[in-house]
Amino acid sequence: MYEPIKIHISHDEARAELKKRWNNAELKSAIEKELGENFMPQFAERPRGVSFRQVITPDNGLPLFFQGAKYVGTDPLVLEFHDDMFVSFNEDKKGMGRLRVTLEDGAKATVDIMDFHANEKKKLGECVLKTGENMIDFHYKLMEVSGYDPEIFDNSKWLERFGRATAYYYPFFLHFVAHGVLFENVESYEEGDSGSPMIRDVTTPAIQKIEGKFGIRPLVVRMYPQDQTEEEDFFWWDHPKNVNEYIIEYAKKNDFIIKPC
Repeated sequence: MYEPIKIHISHDEARAELKKRWNNAELKSAIEKELGENFMPQFAERPRGVSFRQVITPDNGLPLFFQGAKYVGTDPLVLEFHDDMFVSFNEDKKGMGRLRVTLEDGAKATVDIMDFHANEKKKLGECVLKTGENMIDFHYKLMEVSGYDPEIFDNSKWLERFGRATAYYYPFFLHFVAHGVLFENVESYEEGDSGSPMIRDVTTPAIQKIEGKFGIRPLVVRMYPQDQTEEEDFFWWDHPKNVNEYIIEYAKKNDFIIKPC
């Protein structure tokens, strides 16, 4: 039966709780035993603050994550999923090819750097831009421009070992019981959206299973504010000034249309 649960905690709560759990050798050993060969080696030597993105890009949310991960006492780690399928109806994936920019006069605009139809249902790692450039290589170039350099790891092989996308949530969340903090918006756990099959049948049971077995929940810090306005949503998709300028110049150089919002 679906039971809404509160999952997000504050940065201060995460910092204090992670320190206590990381120093609990018995708890960490129990988690690692439960995971077995599914334990990610990146979590073995030091606590990690994690952002899970199909492909990293230096939007305005990246500095927020980076600073938050440092604040709670973790080393930032971005886990990617390059083998995931590109589908244009998914706004997060479409956003890799439809970039938000702010113009010199402060107006908001978008730039389509990808032919969405031509890339539909390709693996993300196989997607190309209108220039012929690999899509992931382009976002890595943006990372170089940004100056941010968190550890990045394509976690495709780990994710694919579970077969169905819904099967990895339990082992994934287990990594944030004592070994790290997940920075993510896990919506509807708190709101109790029983109408969502994913929330009801997959993610909530995974967290309840962890709590039933270990008596505690994974450490999850809300990444973005709840109930955002359109203005706030655009900001998180947008980029720091130097990256924003690079994208605008890239668009002009390649004769891409800069479309006002």
